[in-house]
Amino acid sequence: MSKRKKIIIAVAIPVSAFLITILCLSLIYAAPLWIEHYHRRGWTKLDFIEYQWEISLSKEDAIIEYNFSNRNGFHGDGEEYTVCKYSTRPDKFLENFEKDSDGKYTEKYNRILPLMKTKNKHNEYIDESKLFSPDDNLVWQSKIMNGNCTLLLAYDERSDTLYIIENFM
Repeated sequence: MSKRKKIIIAVAIPVSAFLITILCLSLIYAAPLWIEHYHRRGWTKLDFIEYQWEISLSKEDAIIEYNFSNRNGFHGDGEEYTVCKYSTRPDKFLENFEKDSDGKYTEKYNRILPLMKTKNKHNEYIDESKLFSPDDNLVWQSKIMNGNCTLLLAYDERSDTLYIIENFM
């Protein structure tokens, strides 16, 4: 074997091994992402909210009427606002909701409201006609995640409408 062939083999084998290793590692780490993406095909906004917040939402007889997101931050921080209309009252879902007798939910809503009114990455603002005003016809539930992310659910018993406010920090 000539010296030139020996040099080619000495370089080709380690380079090939390196490239094969990179290919295998990328498949190992990318395959779960592909599987997760495939699993989430066809999900609605309500499915993503359930997954993100580890809660169970009533999706029967539900129609999403409005959704707005201004999650512009590098880490996905910002707010999401979803309005969901029900054709029938989801009684089982509303079992853990409560009236805002001490004003704590209204306070949370009023704290998040100015943050929702900022423009998103498409230079759009929230449709203020889709916002609600807290009153006695609302029942509430909230959840805190990772110490500073807030989910606020407000259900209007007059109109059978669920307002979902997500604040990611």
